[in-house]
Amino acid sequence: ALTFTEKAAFEMQERVDIILPYGYVDIWINTFHSFCDRILRNDAHAIGLDPNYKLISEAESILFLRQNIFDLGLKLFKPLGNPTKFLDALLIHFSRLKDEDITPQQYLDWARKLKEVDEKKQYLELANAYKIYEELKVKNGYMDFADLISNTLKLFRERKNVLSRYQNQFKYILVDEFQDTNFAQNEL
Repeated sequence: ALTFTEKAAFEMQERVDIILPYGYVDIWINTFHSFCDRILRNDAHAIGLDPNYKLISEAESILFLRQNIFDLGLKLFKPLGNPTKFLDALLIHFSRLKDEDITPQQYLDWARKLKEVDEKKQYLELANAYKIYEELKVKNGYMDFADLISNTLKLFRERKNVLSRYQNQFKYILVDEFQDTNFAQNEL
C-alpha cells in the first residue's frame, strides 16, 4: 500500500493489523518515498548508484547547491542578491521536472530544439545546471526526496529483472488518494 504521509501509512498499518489474521508479516505499507527508499537500498547498485546513499533534506540540498554554486555554470541565472532564495527556487524547478518524470537529458534535448535564441539560452542553462546537480549528487552519494521516485523508475526501466521480481512479489497494490499522484508517482 502506498500513501503520501507517514501518518497515513501508520494508520493504514494499524487497520491492516486488526483486519488480517496473524501470520501476515511481509506487507509493505509505506509512503511513496519510503517504498522507493526500501527498493533502492536493496537494488540501487544495479544502475550504478550507491545503495548506502545519504538521503538529504531540502535544507541540506540548498547547502549542497550553495557549496557547488560555481560548478553549475550559471551566467544568466547567477544569483546576485539572496543565493539561498534563488537556490531554493532552482531546487523547486528541478523537483517539478522530476515530478513530471523528465530527466536532465530529456530537458537538454527539449531546450536544444527551441527556436527563440534568448529562451533557448535560458533553458539550456537551466538544463545544464540540472544535469550537473544530478551528477554532483551521484558523485557524492546523495539523493534528495525527488530522486527516490525517479531513481526507482530508472531502476525498473533499465533492469527488467528487478522490476519483474517486485511485480511477482506484490499480488495487490493499493494507492491511497490515487487522484493526488503526480506523473512520476503514477508511472511508478
